[in-house]
Amino acid sequence: MLISIIMPVYNNEKYFPLAVNSILEQDYDCWELIIIDDGSTDDTSLIADEIAKKDSRIKVIHQNNQWIYASFNKGIENANGDYIYILNSDDRMRPGCLAKMAENVKKYNTDIIWTKVLVHECDVEQNITSYNVGKLDELVREDMFCPSVDMVRLNWPYFLFSALAQNQANLYRAEIMKKNKYRTDVYGADTLFNIAIAPSITSAFVMKDPVYDFFIYRHDGMNASMGKYYPYEHDMLNEIYSGYMKLFSGWGLLPENYQKTLIDRRVKQVTGEIYSLFCKNCNMSTEEKLRHILCKIPDSVMMECVELGKKREEFESRILSGIRELFIREPIEKDSKMYFVFELLESLLRYEKDEDDYRQMREAVCNPHNPARIGQVFYDKLRNEIRHGRENGNDNF
Repeated sequence: MLISIIMPVYNNEKYFPLAVNSILEQDYDCWELIIIDDGSTDDTSLIADEIAKKDSRIKVIHQNNQWIYASFNKGIENANGDYIYILNSDDRMRPGCLAKMAENVKKYNTDIIWTKVLVHECDVEQNITSYNVGKLDELVREDMFCPSVDMVRLNWPYFLFSALAQNQANLYRAEIMKKNKYRTDVYGADTLFNIAIAPSITSAFVMKDPVYDFFIYRHDGMNASMGKYYPYEHDMLNEIYSGYMKLFSGWGLLPENYQKTLIDRRVKQVTGEIYSLFCKNCNMSTEEKLRHILCKIPDSVMMECVELGKKREEFESRILSGIRELFIREPIEKDSKMYFVFELLESLLRYEKDEDDYRQMREAVCNPHNPARIGQVFYDKLRNEIRHGRENGNDNF
């Protein structure tokens, strides 16, 4: 059984030979490696060609720079294997894993083998400084065989919430990959790909043994997709959330098996969305960032999610905490139309409040630039405390 391994590479002359070596050192020999050089401008192209000369199982395709997911598609298009695995050029395949995957394919003949990724922090020489960060592998402790469509669908929330279906690091039947393309417009195309193929998966196997070493490099220029602001991120996260809600509902899965986790995850992502506005490549002004936080993030999809999960207080807390961090980093001018947000936070955080504070809170909540009425929950709670205090005869209210 031939396994095709796709390796996209761009300007990575230092690390991608190490990724290649992790394949050459496998104890399973029936593989082909397709290196997609995505228009590299360093010596990556030359090194790749030299590597290919030494092993007939390796071939190199050079293309103009088109981004990583276009490289995935090019590699899949040219793959000859029965199954396909994608390995990024700055990561590694763990020893012996190809043989284990091949053994499971021969035994179970599944459409997909879900494989575990270990995440490590490393230095510039790829020496691991922190092993298995987050310990996501502990979410998968046993092998699992799903021989039917019904079992696959019943267990897909598990595939998702155990981090298996959130990336491309899985062994896919080639004919399924060749019928579907990775999108090239969003960084979460791997998750969206798994949503797209889900209806056509008729069997699956989960491997408890980790296969993939993912490296986080603590220096500039590596992990190129991380630590950046993406204008499309909010809509992409909504699409993933809505896609899975629709998929699981359409399959007739019980809401209690997926809704809460999907909602919890989507609401938690709000904090990351706000913090991405602090990245160097975000060119928004402070006022534009505030408009984004108050008008873009609480859109109809997000608010439906918040209401369905009864997450209004948590949602407002994440919004207001993010705004507070923004003001620590970036002051706002008093003549700004968004200055009311500063006044809202100032009033909410003041220990001893007077009527002016409550007026400022009320006006901020009702401000037309605050369509989701962020702050309403905490304003109402404070007013209720005053009312209850007076009803109980407490002179401090």
